[in-house]
Amino acid sequence: MKRSAIQGPIPFVPPFFDACNRNYPSSFCTTRRDFLLTTSLDKSKVPGMKPTIVFCLFLVTSLVFAQNPADVKFQDASPKGAPASMSVKYDPDVGLYAAVRNTSGKGILAFFAIIEPTDSLGRSVPCHSRADFIFKDSVLAPQAERPACPIDTSISPSEPGATVVKAVGAVLWVQFEDGSTWGDSESGKQILSIRSRKLAFLQELVAEYYDNGETSFKAMLNDRNLDPRIWAVAGCLVEDAKSQKVPAINLAKNRLEAAQKWESLLGPF
Repeated sequence: MKRSAIQGPIPFVPPFFDACNRNYPSSFCTTRRDFLLTTSLDKSKVPGMKPTIVFCLFLVTSLVFAQNPADVKFQDASPKGAPASMSVKYDPDVGLYAAVRNTSGKGILAFFAIIEPTDSLGRSVPCHSRADFIFKDSVLAPQAERPACPIDTSISPSEPGATVVKAVGAVLWVQFEDGSTWGDSESGKQILSIRSRKLAFLQELVAEYYDNGETSFKAMLNDRNLDPRIWAVAGCLVEDAKSQKVPAINLAKNRLEAAQKWESLLGPF
């Protein structure tokens, strides 16, 4: 699959985080200037292609710019025939963000997308979205839409971005609920290669609760020394438990059950 539709080289960013695929954020992400979506997002400065902090998908309120999506010149550079599309959206609590819509006739189990916004100062900060619904309750249904990346050029709370004037994005890889895939296999590997470790973490997490109690469970859940890609799973559990007002262990068990169900259908991760 050609990537030339996006002008200039696409910097490779190691797959730090998965986005949570939840609605909107709370305080969990603020210490890292993070944004949670499904799972992971990471950004990098274009010149040095240096990975920076992992971003939980959505902006904290103090950093949100009130912008009309119609004012952003957006190009969906997804290859012809792609089973998903990208667009620019706005939410008053979130700011501008890129959304991925399933335009196929099958449920989408995972996707990899990239968007590169450019602001009025000429700065560009690409964002990679690795969404994996294996550990969630449902897939991305046909014609359904999920947030993928924040659209801004800030790189830290002390360096807010300017007004975004244009952006280009593309869906590069998709896995459907029947296990079949479309797109760039190297992009897909960034999601598929970590699934077994995420599953193992969930198994260990649930076992920790029953073997050593809630205090030990919470310590494991909030361990910032975890591999950032695994920390994404823990971070989503913490955030979703808060927003849904349910015990984190309940979500952990549900997500472990969901992942094991998918593994039984698709084969070993």
